Amino acid sequence: MKVLTKSKFKIGLSCPNKLVYAFDDNYVYESSADSFLASLAEGGFQVEALARMHYPNGVFLEAKRGDYTSAWEQTKSILKSNEAVIYEASFLVNNLFVMSDIVIKKGNTLKLIEVKAKSFDSTESNTFIGKNGKIYSGWKPYLFDIAFQKHIIQLCMPDLKVESYFILADKSKKSTINGLNQLIRLPKKGSERKDIEVLISPETAKKTSVLTEVNVSDIVEEILSNQQEYNESLTFTKALKLFEETIQNNTFPNWSTHFSSCKNCEFKTNSEQEKSGKLSGFKHCFKTMHKLSDIELDSPNIFEIWNFRGEKFLKKDQILLQTLKKSDFKSEKNSKQLTANDRRWLQIEKAVSNDMEAFVNRKELRKEMEKWKFPLHFIDFETSAVALPFTEGISPYEQVAFQFSHHMIKSDDTVIHKSQFISDTPGEFPNFRFIEQLKHSLGNDKGTIFRFASHENSILNAIKNQLEESEYENKNELIEFIKTIASPTGNSEEIWTPSRNFVDLREVIMDYYYHPLTKGSNSIKAVLPAILNTCDFLKSKYSQEIGRINLTSLNFEDNKVWLETMGNMTINPYKLLPELFSEWTIDSKTKLISGLQNISDGGAALTAYGKLQFTEMTEEERLGISNSLLKYCELDTLAMVMIYEHFKFITR
Repeated sequence: MKVLTKSKFKIGLSCPNKLVYAFDDNYVYESSADSFLASLAEGGFQVEALARMHYPNGVFLEAKRGDYTSAWEQTKSILKSNEAVIYEASFLVNNLFVMSDIVIKKGNTLKLIEVKAKSFDSTESNTFIGKNGKIYSGWKPYLFDIAFQKHIIQLCMPDLKVESYFILADKSKKSTINGLNQLIRLPKKGSERKDIEVLISPETAKKTSVLTEVNVSDIVEEILSNQQEYNESLTFTKALKLFEETIQNNTFPNWSTHFSSCKNCEFKTNSEQEKSGKLSGFKHCFKTMHKLSDIELDSPNIFEIWNFRGEKFLKKDQILLQTLKKSDFKSEKNSKQLTANDRRWLQIEKAVSNDMEAFVNRKELRKEMEKWKFPLHFIDFETSAVALPFTEGISPYEQVAFQFSHHMIKSDDTVIHKSQFISDTPGEFPNFRFIEQLKHSLGNDKGTIFRFASHENSILNAIKNQLEESEYENKNELIEFIKTIASPTGNSEEIWTPSRNFVDLREVIMDYYYHPLTKGSNSIKAVLPAILNTCDFLKSKYSQEIGRINLTSLNFEDNKVWLETMGNMTINPYKLLPELFSEWTIDSKTKLISGLQNISDGGAALTAYGKLQFTEMTEEERLGISNSLLKYCELDTLAMVMIYEHFKFITR
């Protein structure tokens, strides 16, 4: 029996063609399960558990995978009572099935509650609906999801009045206790929902809750009555009919391809998956609807182009990069810097001709570098913004800066890992101590300070706002320091001009440099391995032990080597970071409570910081995690150093 579940319904909304692949195990399905999203998912489970505390003494129903009938019978039996609270209630009718986070029955009214960790501010009006009367695109998946649930529940229980609610993490609220986040923990074993560990009473949960209940019944009714469209005239009724026909008749919808949906398609294969026999839904669509061959689909296409909206090209069947013309990417005639269209055309030209040589505007890059003053400072922050705060007085998704790394280059090219900061104390709000240490690290000279992308600037603005609302002892001094190195963001109420503004190394790359091995990405995780694979200077220097190359480190031994090769390609240095607790015995590892294996990207760092909030963690485990975080963050600023050294080498 093919059943249209809530998850399948959401897949169908993004593209009806995907339903065919979602029901066929021969097709690969790759959800975007990177470490950032995994961390967010963990926060989602915590919010669900806290939400249940608002409605205590409920019955948790855990349906066996695929056993829809039994799950519905259990729910139906409980709902025969005049009053009931059910977590994960199941409803089945006409091959439609949903599990609802929380349902509350009182008499002939059923309250349907969907729990979301999505950020929300209860003090703002028009959260869901824009001035044009239409649902904001970011809320559509959630609102159509709860509408699907209500539709099925109403079919199952037509005599009940069904009301629809969200419970959301409310940014206007502040936690009234320390450690709220770590009072709700995911289990090492068992269900991430049913077996979650809650170390807080319902009374305390309600008192300190940072969640808000929001009635969305009116919007749900607009969806069900087809007054709101999901996209391109896909109303709720049309979507449901199309999805049911697709599933039951095993037909291919031939839904028009759309750039954003196809670019983010979950049914794409890599070469290894294809070798193992897995099929690509993405390729099936473009073979069927655009008559492209396998060979053509393996060549560069418009979905690879950086920061590109390619809908008009898709509609004209200009899908392969070789079909595009330079006139399609009109330059803004800025000869000094690469424009966005310049970068796109560079990417296309080099991909089509298989040219792996980097583009460098040496003259202008050299002019830019001549403005920089020694000593040069390279800064990277690690931050956290979670749904359930770690400390008292903090709101959901409020920024917490828990770590920085700082490399310095002297005028004689000596590279020093100058300073670092990490907060690994449970329950500590580190932001003000963080900024004090940063001021101490950077305040002794007028050298140029570098960041990579806008994150650090945004964080400094957030800390400035926190300081202004605080009674911190030397807040005025710290605010003035922030204003010397950071520029105001777009939503800043105060405007100032920093005397020593950060140089964004990513913007420098965007203006003067393009490397085809990055395939359009400007992430430091893409730029670093690209330049390491092609820069002779970096290859020569970093294939040696760091103790031999005028480089000091606060976290690695002098015999550390950063450049290793596999075949004829350089291994990404982030893959060379040591595994957590690798030297521990198996018996010792069983005593770990963090469940962490390695820290090699920002999402893993965010998760690791959350684990450091466990108060009962042994000092040995805490030290292991802290050391791993320090090594990861050091590599981030060392990567910036390497990019600078590459620029110096190619502009000499």
